[in-house]
Amino acid sequence: MPADSSRILKEVTAVTLALVKYPPGEISRNGFQRIGIRVPRVRAVLKQGYPFLAESAATVINLWDYIWKNAEYYEVAHQAIYYYQHKTLLREEFKKIKQWIMRCDCWEHSDDLSKIYAQVVEDNPEWILPTLEKWNRARSPWKRRQSVVALIEYASKRRRVLPFSRLIQFVTPLLDDDDYYVQKGVGWTLREIYNVYPAETLRYIETNLLSLGANAYSAATEKIDKQTKSRLNEIRREHRSR
Repeated sequence: MPADSSRILKEVTAVTLALVKYPPGEISRNGFQRIGIRVPRVRAVLKQGYPFLAESAATVINLWDYIWKNAEYYEVAHQAIYYYQHKTLLREEFKKIKQWIMRCDCWEHSDDLSKIYAQVVEDNPEWILPTLEKWNRARSPWKRRQSVVALIEYASKRRRVLPFSRLIQFVTPLLDDDDYYVQKGVGWTLREIYNVYPAETLRYIETNLLSLGANAYSAATEKIDKQTKSRLNEIRREHRSR
């Protein structure tokens, strides 16, 4: 770890706190306080750059890793995630960033990490798929959510995706998950798989129609045509009325 990690964290914190004039918010379960800065302003602060970003890739990832793990404020830590979005990672960068899920405590963290992990699935799936398989069975709902959302994130951003049969292996174990955010993640992922493999996904939804929770079903069927969705809705209504 670079010897000046603590100093760098203080500098990033000071620059970020300079944007607000009121006290930070409540402390979250994982120790983050929210300052209340809107996302575009946080991204703008990062875009201005910090001197340490001119260092080697190895030094930069070590410093961001330190900031993520030790930052007191949500908006300070989140800059580490923003920095690595939309980039092809080096192996050492990925090894650090895959651990950042441990401090995830909200859907914003989860979804922004998904942008990074999905790029790894596209670029180097062998690095991350074993990890996603473990997260698929984890006690942490954020890991379970990540195990599906990180497969594609948004299909429109992907140049390549995994085969349908591989993707759906991650979805099926979570169909009856009782966590709200996991269910939303299941629906999100089915919607994005549908955008790539519409026929296969529609058959899968039809086969598992009564296993999908309301939140997952709503998200999963967003892109399905009105006539087909009406037919599926009727089947679900008839089942509930019995």
